[in-house]
Amino acid sequence: MIPIGGNVVSQPGQPLYEQIKSVIEKRIQQQEWPADFQVPGEETLAEEFGASRLTVRRALRELQTEGMLVRVQGRGTFVIGPRMQCAIFNLQDVSEEIEEGGGVHLSKVISLETLPSDNSLANLLPVGPDGSVYHSRLLHLEDGTPIQLEDRFVNAALAPDYIKQDFTRITPHAYLLGATEVTFVDNTIRAIRPDEEARALLQVDANQPCLLLDRRTWYGDIPVTRSRFLYPGDRYRLRSSHEASATQGAPRPAVTPSNASRRIR
Repeated sequence: MIPIGGNVVSQPGQPLYEQIKSVIEKRIQQQEWPADFQVPGEETLAEEFGASRLTVRRALRELQTEGMLVRVQGRGTFVIGPRMQCAIFNLQDVSEEIEEGGGVHLSKVISLETLPSDNSLANLLPVGPDGSVYHSRLLHLEDGTPIQLEDRFVNAALAPDYIKQDFTRITPHAYLLGATEVTFVDNTIRAIRPDEEARALLQVDANQPCLLLDRRTWYGDIPVTRSRFLYPGDRYRLRSSHEASATQGAPRPAVTPSNASRRIR
């Protein structure tokens, strides 16, 4: 249970660090903690939330990884501020994009597994207590250079054979395109500093930012997949274009898969 402004919020089954993280994220989104706000110290937050400093530290660390907070050595942790949002349209399969650019695509399977229900990663795709989630982590390379680290979470009930695929021969994107149907897609992109494992796989240093594309898909109200694509910031850029409109609302997209993204060579 977490006390917030005199109220108590309880999320049964949700780890305490996730509850703390959600509260802090809400404060940032509502600008209770605006840009450049200095986050209270771990000891202060631990007392407020009735948690250990290690639990608070984990919540803060994940928010740093997700690009909401930044830690400045010797000064403390600060809010980065509101993030601009823009539409991202059709994104081409990475293997097709590389091959169309004249490169050679290679994928390395880092892991392919069924997540235990008590694994915190399984919470990234809420399929309910009786559902199962597959997780794949692939590294995509162009001419031997890493350009994308792909983490994909799949509703096992909707793609039961996903776990049996050889993803060195077919990409998850290509397989799921024929194996599943989706009715809604949500994309979010932001800049983050990757963790140590991701830095090693992508061959980037600790000071190099990366682009994180977080994509969720649904069939009706059933979650199908959640995919997190991490790109080295100096090797990739994303672009979209659309017709200008004087009316409010979503613009009409005028992009195709081939021009929605560009690798920096």
